Amino acid sequence: MQRLRPRRPCIALSRLPGSGADELGRLLAERLGYAFFGVEIVDRIARMSGIQQELVAGMDERVRSAIEAVIDGLRGRPAAFSESDYVRRLVRVIATLGEGGSAVIVGRGSTCVLGADRALRVLVVAPREERVERLAKRYDLPLAEAHARLEREDERRRLFVRRSFRVDPDDASLYDLALNTGSFGVEGAADLVEEVLARRWPES
Repeated sequence: MQRLRPRRPCIALSRLPGSGADELGRLLAERLGYAFFGVEIVDRIARMSGIQQELVAGMDERVRSAIEAVIDGLRGRPAAFSESDYVRRLVRVIATLGEGGSAVIVGRGSTCVLGADRALRVLVVAPREERVERLAKRYDLPLAEAHARLEREDERRRLFVRRSFRVDPDDASLYDLALNTGSFGVEGAADLVEEVLARRWPES
């Protein structure tokens, strides 16, 4: 009888805006052969009534089937819905990814939805000046505008997680690991996540 390969856990990244979590997530997905779900992709899946093929390209068959089943259940629904409707969809999408495993999920409360048995939950931070510089570079902004944008994004993140999941997103006790990309860089942070993942799930 053929032994089934153990389900590989997810990696859920909560991040301070501008901390480099997207770069870290993409690097981890590439190294581990995982599917990558950034904030925009998770948001799009939760909101859309159909699904673009490129969103599931390259995913493990179990993950792809699970996500397509969720999206099938959303087809035909009205495009407009309340914030609570959106959060319910979001939780379903993230929970389905957690069941499938082998995915890196950035933001959107993924660390709140997925338990310690489903994911390595990581808080990604960086010094404020580095975060401002990242936003300035990403959006081609003067530093003063990047500072203001960072303030808005920090506040939106806090409000969304507190309102949707009733927790403080900066409470370190909610995570298995907290990483400062200012200290380790994205490459070094990826090395540490891989090491911790291997210790937590040696069989996978």
